Amino acid sequence: MTRRDAAWAIMQTAAMAGSSEFFSAWLRGGIAQREPPESSHTHSSAPPEPDRWASYRPRFFSEPEFRTLDAFTQILIPSDETPGAREAHVAAFIDFVINAAAEYAPEMQPDWRSAMNWLSLSEFLHSPAEQQLALMFRISEPERDHSKTHPGYPTYRLIKDMTVRAFFTSRVGLVDVLEYKGIAYLQAFPGCNHPEHHRV
Repeated sequence: MTRRDAAWAIMQTAAMAGSSEFFSAWLRGGIAQREPPESSHTHSSAPPEPDRWASYRPRFFSEPEFRTLDAFTQILIPSDETPGAREAHVAAFIDFVINAAAEYAPEMQPDWRSAMNWLSLSEFLHSPAEQQLALMFRISEPERDHSKTHPGYPTYRLIKDMTVRAFFTSRVGLVDVLEYKGIAYLQAFPGCNHPEHHRV
């Protein structure tokens, strides 16, 4: 699935009946990542997390597959000084989109079944964190070195592409991480305050 295909899938899903509630919550949802006490940087405050996230049940993936997907996406975009994939509920977003794809792009679903099957056979979910990270490094190697191949690389690319789209279209990714301010009318255009940039 290409990035264009993923974008098309998301747009088609957004047009489906019942999707407005999901996507409105998706854009509003998420909780601002708590900062360590010693940090002075603050993120924009997001609204409280909707109850539906706490009670969300996967519609396409099985419970073990959903936990596997959640763990995989958390490695791709970890929670550190900023929120990660788990805070943005990326796994729920992917599950919703892939389940809805049955109506308009059913060819997407076998790819995801294959991906989750590959991860299941690799014992990803039940491996210690360091082994999960090591597996991620191995299957992503063709991305860094085009002379290399790995049977898990299609799984990695499939999940990574959708994870990035899911994260950066969420409230957490767009506002808390990218600090998107929205379309705003500016009465003044403040100049750069870096002294080194004031020299001509």
